Amino acid sequence: MIDLGLSGKRAVVSGAGYIPERAGHGRFTSLALAEAGASVACIDIDEQRAHRVVEEIAGRGGKAVPIVADMTDPVQVGRAIDDAVAALGGVDVCVDIIGGATWSKVEDFSTQAWDATIHYNLTQVFYLFQAVSRYMIAQRTGGSLVAVASVDGIAAATYHAAYGAAKAGVISLVKTCADELGRYGIRANAVAPGNVGSGNEDQPPGEYAVNGINPLAAPRAHDIANAALFLSSELAARITGQTLVVDGGATSQQMWGLTESMIPADPEAALRDFMRPGPTG
Repeated sequence: MIDLGLSGKRAVVSGAGYIPERAGHGRFTSLALAEAGASVACIDIDEQRAHRVVEEIAGRGGKAVPIVADMTDPVQVGRAIDDAVAALGGVDVCVDIIGGATWSKVEDFSTQAWDATIHYNLTQVFYLFQAVSRYMIAQRTGGSLVAVASVDGIAAATYHAAYGAAKAGVISLVKTCADELGRYGIRANAVAPGNVGSGNEDQPPGEYAVNGINPLAAPRAHDIANAALFLSSELAARITGQTLVVDGGATSQQMWGLTESMIPADPEAALRDFMRPGPTG
């Protein structure tokens, strides 16, 4: 068995909670890190979602702690990382999963939706990486920062202008972090998923389930988790400032065309769902 070099490491996963109807990147990434031997701080805006993942890790013999925080608030980010370091004894790996898109044509995009999308998908990554890197620098033991970007930050993000711009910003941010933090032994990379199916299903969902979109079929949540695990591990010890595309081959060919009919009736619903806690009952 290949040694990933993660046994005994301390990992932070932001956006770790599991929403059953969503892809589940955070859950799968947290589980993968724990199974590789890392202790995991599972951060989520929703307490129940965080606890579900922690309980699942514990049930498999791993170690994890739940932390509740709104990671779009820099004060809460600072407190969450303080709590994670206190619980784990330090931090060696940080993976940011948080993201959500709004749909709109450029000419119709509201300034409120633009600002919220940029803040939710890009600014919070900066908050997290800044807070974590300060601890990593002080520890003098290096570390790995991983952000989940998107192919929308590489190719045209049709009807997702703010999301695409934010994810392109994430890709740029990891390059800058790699350049500035490399002197401390800290690596920074991104994973860029294509359209991701829910859970472990093999077939691309909805309108994307057509021949030719994904030559290898749409990636699944655990495919994204495996990419994040690799970039976090010692197998990627000399990889930094890079973006690993996991899209089933979609961007290796002419991209699919999107039409206005694909814009949902409530184009900001997905972003709202991600940004609010779930029901407490």
